[in-house]
Amino acid sequence: MHRVGIIPKLVGLASLTVATGLNTGWVQLIAVGGVVLAAAAAARLPLRALPRLPPWLIVLTLAGLLFAVAGGGVGRYLRLVAFSLLFVLLSLLIAWTTDLGELAAALSRLGAPLRRLGLPVDEWALTAALSVRCLPLITDEIRTVIAAHRQRPAGRDPAQALVAVVDLATASMAAGIRRASDLGEAIATRGGTITAPRLPLRLGVRDIAALALVAAASVLPGVLT
Repeated sequence: MHRVGIIPKLVGLASLTVATGLNTGWVQLIAVGGVVLAAAAAARLPLRALPRLPPWLIVLTLAGLLFAVAGGGVGRYLRLVAFSLLFVLLSLLIAWTTDLGELAAALSRLGAPLRRLGLPVDEWALTAALSVRCLPLITDEIRTVIAAHRQRPAGRDPAQALVAVVDLATASMAAGIRRASDLGEAIATRGGTITAPRLPLRLGVRDIAALALVAAASVLPGVLT
């Protein structure tokens, strides 16, 4: 998995997303789950690499399940949760096993046909790559904001809890905007953005095997159902 190129990984992620979006059935979800397990086994990732779900997300998921039971849409809700979880795990697998420094070049290569239409493919590719690379910085900022908020005395009034949530969201947005401003100034100081390099499209045996597995997981469930 670590030796599979970034372009086949992105193509596979896009293909599975489109196929599952068109056919969100259990057979399709099981096929995607098989791809996730095969990729994790090939990457030899330990169990401790799995992300830990925050308690508030678990509470919201259970609350949504209660509403789904009341509305009679349990099956659809469970498929939606499974869809979201599988593709988060698949995206994390790609991030864990790929040099994200190649993301801009890969996106520029994949978006080459759009360049004929006059679309700013290189700018989009660089923006996407910078966004991904800056996620750890934003995460650190949010953790700092939350840590500072925990030092304040907690109030028991529900209205105060709502105000605290709004304050946290506002502070997090302000921190993100400040980070973005600093990054923009640094890029401008260094002469602005540059054209993203283009990766050569070379498929090895591992790349072809990965694409074949993705094609089977994308097409066969639709044929069987």
